[in-house]
Amino acid sequence: MKIIIGSESFAPNISGVAVAAELLAKNLTKDGHKVWVFAPSQDFRNYHEKSSDGYTVVRLKSIKNPFRKGFKVTFLPKKEIFREVKKIKPDIVHLQDPTSICSQLLKIAKRLSIPVIATNHFSLDYITSYLKLLRPFHPQIRFILKNYLAKFYNQCDQVLCPTETVKKYLLNWGVNAPIEAISNGVDLDRFFSYSDLTDVKFKYHLPNNPIVLYAGRIDKDKKIEVLINAIPLVAESFPKAHFVIAGQGDLDTPMKKLAEKLEVQKYITWVGWIDKDSSDLEMIYQAASVFAIPSEIETKSIVTLEAMAAGLPIVGANSGALPELIISGKNGFLFDCGESADLAKKIVIILKNEKVRKSMSKQSLEFVVDHEISKSYEKTQRIYSQILAKN
Repeated sequence: MKIIIGSESFAPNISGVAVAAELLAKNLTKDGHKVWVFAPSQDFRNYHEKSSDGYTVVRLKSIKNPFRKGFKVTFLPKKEIFREVKKIKPDIVHLQDPTSICSQLLKIAKRLSIPVIATNHFSLDYITSYLKLLRPFHPQIRFILKNYLAKFYNQCDQVLCPTETVKKYLLNWGVNAPIEAISNGVDLDRFFSYSDLTDVKFKYHLPNNPIVLYAGRIDKDKKIEVLINAIPLVAESFPKAHFVIAGQGDLDTPMKKLAEKLEVQKYITWVGWIDKDSSDLEMIYQAASVFAIPSEIETKSIVTLEAMAAGLPIVGANSGALPELIISGKNGFLFDCGESADLAKKIVIILKNEKVRKSMSKQSLEFVVDHEISKSYEKTQRIYSQILAKN
C-alpha cells in the first residue's frame, strides 16, 4: 500500500503530534507499506529526505511559526503538493492536523478520488492556551474553530482519535464522519525492562532518593508551574523526595526562576530533553517512583503511557483524557486542576506508603497492556483496508 502522511509538526519538532506521526510512518514502513511524510522544511525550500527507517519525508518550504518558537508553517505549498501526489499515486492519505499541508492534501485527494483519513490529536483548549492575549475573544474563537474543524473532518472518509474523550469532543463539534478511537500505543517491551541505573544516575547527577518525574514539553499548555508550586509542600512532608524534569520548551527559564523564587532548586534536577530513541529515556522512567502530569488538556499523553509501561504510579490532573488512563486509587490519583496542594498531597501519599506504591505500580502495568503499540497499528491498518474496499 502507498500511504501519504501529512503533518505540520514533524521531527525535529518536539510535540505529541510529531512523535505520533513519526511512529506511524515508522511502523507502517516496518509492516511493508511505502510511506511518504509531507512536512515543513527547516528553511525556505523544497527537498526530500530518506529516513533511516525507510520512509521518505517530503519537505515543503516554510516560514517561522509566529505563535510557537522553533516551529514552522509551510508557505503556499499547493503546487508542490499536487506535483508530489500525482507522482506518488497514493492509495490513501492520512492527515494529522487541519492546517496548511493537510488542508491542501485534503483538497487534492478529494479532487483525485483518493481516500482520506484524518487523526485529531488536540482539543480547542490547546489552541486557546497559546492565545492568552485574545482571552476576551476565546468564545468566538472556539465557535469559529468548531465550525472549521467539523467542516474539515466531515470531508474525510474516516476520522481517528486517540481516546474516547476526544471522540466526544469531535461529536460535540458536529463531526458526522465515521469516528474511531485508537490509542497511540506504547512499546511495552521497551519500557518494562529492568536495567542497571548506575550509569544514567551518574550521567544526570541523580540522587538515590525517591524520584517524582515529569517528562514532556515545558510550555504554556503543560501547566508546569502547578508542579513547581507543589514541590515545597512535598518537601515539607517528605524531605527525601527529589524531582526530575525531563523536557524543554518556551518556559524553561521562567520555570527555573520560579523554582529559585520558591527556594526549591536543591530538590530538582533539570535533565533537558531526552531523545525519544535514547535508552536514557526508559532508564529515567525506571529510576522514578512516581510520575506527575499537571496538564489539563491532554488528548492522549504518550508520556503517561510510557510511565505506566515502566510501572509507575501516576498523579495527573482530573481533566482531558487523563481520567481514561488514571483510575484514581488504583494506578495513581487524579488531583484537582491547578491545585498544587492537592497534587502535593497525593504525591506524598504514594511516596510515604510503599505498599500503596507497589500496588499502584502493578495496576499501571495491568492497565497499559491494552495500549500495546502493535495492537494500535493493526487497528489502523484494518481501517485502511476497510476504506479501500469501500472505495
